[in-house]
Amino acid sequence: MSIENSCVRLDEGRWNPKNREVLEKLIKEYRNTNNYAVFDWDNTSIQGDTQLNLFIYQIENLKYKLSPEKFNEVIRKNVPTNDFKERFKNLDGEVLNATRLANDIYKSYTYLYENYIFDKKLSLKEIRNTEEFKDFRAKMHYLHNALPSNFSAELACLWEFYLLSGMTKDEVKSLAKQSNDAKLGEALENIIVESSNKLTGEAGRVRTGYENGLRIRPEMTNLYHELKRNDIDVYIVSASMQELIEVFATDKSYGYNLNKEDIYAMKVKTTADNILIDDYNHEIPFTQKEGKSETIDRFIRPKYNGRGPILVAGDAVGDESMLTKYKDTKVLLIMKREGKLDNLVSDKRALIQHRNLQTGLLDPK
Repeated sequence: MSIENSCVRLDEGRWNPKNREVLEKLIKEYRNTNNYAVFDWDNTSIQGDTQLNLFIYQIENLKYKLSPEKFNEVIRKNVPTNDFKERFKNLDGEVLNATRLANDIYKSYTYLYENYIFDKKLSLKEIRNTEEFKDFRAKMHYLHNALPSNFSAELACLWEFYLLSGMTKDEVKSLAKQSNDAKLGEALENIIVESSNKLTGEAGRVRTGYENGLRIRPEMTNLYHELKRNDIDVYIVSASMQELIEVFATDKSYGYNLNKEDIYAMKVKTTADNILIDDYNHEIPFTQKEGKSETIDRFIRPKYNGRGPILVAGDAVGDESMLTKYKDTKVLLIMKREGKLDNLVSDKRALIQHRNLQTGLLDPK
């Protein structure tokens, strides 16, 4: 719908004033011209990582639909068995590997499956107080943290996704909604977990941490609404799973109100009954790094006579390709994180938007 005579105005919010001014000018210049913008999701559209928080929520609430045997297979799938780097040691100073950790995880999961996941012999409160749960939680997080540093980000992503296998797409979406709602209400904090002192197993005692919590960014919801109101299409290209992003980006309770068909994210294969299996759907690009640009090239650019996006937003190296590839891109919106995308700060197109680490809110400085 044309709005030739309407005023373009972003909410002041907590934008850096210059950034808000530049974005408003961009919208005014390119409204009603058949153009589009592309955004990352995690730590760009929102504060926090949707996929990571679902992984945390699964552990905390033991939301799995895998038998012990299948779970044991999934946590080892494609994971090399050689020792980790020197810094990945247990509390006794021994360098670990995936096999030692997975053996302990499998043993604890079997107990948790028999006493809660499959048969509710114990309440959730009771099962969380067991040594098996304590060991399971810490060693799952330790292995999860070790995978990208020792092997690859792609392997680590798939490892997370496959833990959802056995569920239908609708069950995954329902779980994502539960996770989002819970994590939006929790503190943004780094949580340290330690394994059982009694069930040391093959990996011994381990300690690790993870970043917990999510926040909606009202400035981003407003930006999306204003772009769309001015007939500039909004797309999400994310390295989290498709079903998770669809829930967060389209459910009106979160306020982003985007279209399902405008979301491009990771997809795993499913059965004829829409049950997820532990295999990636390679018919679409792996939406990380160059895969994000490939996704834009294959599925979005053809809708706009081959033109690139006028605006691209991201926060980390996984977004760098789509931030830098297109000559048509007029503005790079960088949601700045410490040590991330420092090489793009000097780009004349770059808007550097800082955030408050304690609150997750944008910082207007």
